[in-house]
Amino acid sequence: MEAALYGRIFSKFRCPAFGVMAFWCMLVFTSDVSAQMPFIDVSNELNIWTDHTGGYLGEGISMADFNGDGVDDLSIAHHLGDLQFYTGNGEGFVPFELQIPSYAYEAKCILWADIDNDGDQDLFITYRLAANRLYINEGNLEFTDVSEYCGIDQTNRRSYGACFGDYNNDGLLDLFIANYVSGMDPPFNELYVNLGGGYFEEVTFDGPFGEPLQQNFQGHWVDFDEDGLLDLHLIRDRICFENRYYKQSSNGQFTNEAVPMGLDYSINAMCSSATDFDHDNDQDLYMSAGMWEGNYFVVNDGTGNFDPYEATTGDSVQVHLTSWAANWFDADNDGWEDLHVCTGFSTYTSWPAVLQNYSYVPDNFFWNEGGVFEEDTTGQFDVASLSFSAVTGDFNQDGFPDLINNVVGEYAQVLQAVPNVNRWIKIMLEGTVSNRDGIGAKIRVYRNGLLGYHMTHCGENYLGQNSRWEHFGIGMATGIDSVVVDWPSGIVDRYYTLEPNQSLLFVEGETVPYVDPCSTGPCPGCTYPEACNFDESANEEDGSCDFSCWISASTCGPGTAWDSMLQQCVSVENPCPTDLNADSVTDVTDLLIFLASFAISCPQ
Repeated sequence: MEAALYGRIFSKFRCPAFGVMAFWCMLVFTSDVSAQMPFIDVSNELNIWTDHTGGYLGEGISMADFNGDGVDDLSIAHHLGDLQFYTGNGEGFVPFELQIPSYAYEAKCILWADIDNDGDQDLFITYRLAANRLYINEGNLEFTDVSEYCGIDQTNRRSYGACFGDYNNDGLLDLFIANYVSGMDPPFNELYVNLGGGYFEEVTFDGPFGEPLQQNFQGHWVDFDEDGLLDLHLIRDRICFENRYYKQSSNGQFTNEAVPMGLDYSINAMCSSATDFDHDNDQDLYMSAGMWEGNYFVVNDGTGNFDPYEATTGDSVQVHLTSWAANWFDADNDGWEDLHVCTGFSTYTSWPAVLQNYSYVPDNFFWNEGGVFEEDTTGQFDVASLSFSAVTGDFNQDGFPDLINNVVGEYAQVLQAVPNVNRWIKIMLEGTVSNRDGIGAKIRVYRNGLLGYHMTHCGENYLGQNSRWEHFGIGMATGIDSVVVDWPSGIVDRYYTLEPNQSLLFVEGETVPYVDPCSTGPCPGCTYPEACNFDESANEEDGSCDFSCWISASTCGPGTAWDSMLQQCVSVENPCPTDLNADSVTDVTDLLIFLASFAISCPQ
């Protein structure tokens, strides 16, 4: 059956794939892809103001569609909390005033995700030296700041990268936050399970996540062994600290398996970025690092074990410069993922005072020529610019992915891809049983064999969030045999006989009949409607109901506190015996309480 019956078409490329007009496009865009400049620098035309002129080790950027019109928008962090938002219009970006409270601290990572599965994008921001913030989208971009009571710790942090992923496969996006701390002083990393309704519970100290690990820039939800369970790759910024790979077992427990998997690198690691660069149906890994040890590119053997990439032909992708974000995207739509690496030879970001003592260096770009890499020699990337974070997405909707680089300075660098005759397809996912954004799903595109394999992420790279439109270049293929989507729920959708050069929305379960497991047998869960984790599909109470979202500091009486394990108020020791009303002050009120109770007989 034709996939168009299932996928809803968003847009089509302006250059047809066949006929006379296709031939005309071939003449205009030139048949020799390698002879042209790969990008046009349109920074001056778009004029995206970032004020990236201060802070520590860079600020983040997101290219996510936050207003739900199918076109990517921009969100840019700021060293003084002056966040910048831009809506996309298919040609460029327009400044947008997002109505969220002012918060004058150094923002690091901006992530958009539908954490409550209500069909709109909610906003999470990490901060350095301040508490992290969560804003729930109530619809029409009206936000409620739930940071103080959503369950996310509000003590000051040194947070950098964050990532969402449904590691327990309950259809709700869970949250991991990497904290860059020194010494043995907490807080270290944070792991939160999503309870639903915008509420989270911290489970950091369940299992190995509670390790007192220092200098953590980023965690990355992945599935390198293809067992259908999300694992967490954690990189660390010191040559004396090994990276971690927290592998999840079928019982939901995590163990550090970095050593047997070949991922126990001790490097000044800045980012973790995965792709299937060689079309062998598994995810490979690129890690950027400091200039002394160089970057590391490791290849998955198909079982989740890794060996270093060896460039027997072509160029090495090991960059001996201090490197930060590394983005994979098929810039020329030839079907092979290319690699952009941000570089910045500097200890601090503070601009311009500190950087006067350092030389700017150019970014690096590597063309993937069928699994062999060639460093770009067009001169496009020879312009030196200090760069920490970058994102990719097709901002002008011509079918070719562009690059937006949050360089140090007042304005972003925008590199617009130059179209050629190669073809493409873009896919957006909408979960129904899985999380609404389809995070953690796997998309495979076939044409006489595997053309491309993406796993969807939310919070990848160094302080970045790439477009949720999964973009596949397919070269000169005249059609696509099939696209297979493996959802976190276990549902598999298959689409057949797709035409190229179109953007499609795939909804979970639309190609297969869905059978509600609760309709054929017991479905344990919380059946009490007033509970925070009420499960409307459950038909058998399992005692898991959680009421912590109803609890505030004043809910329990004096001398008591809420115990989340017992789900009740329990007595707590009063460190000040003279504070009879437990208001942390000994005053005349306590004296009156004492006098009122004086000479009363105590029970035996």
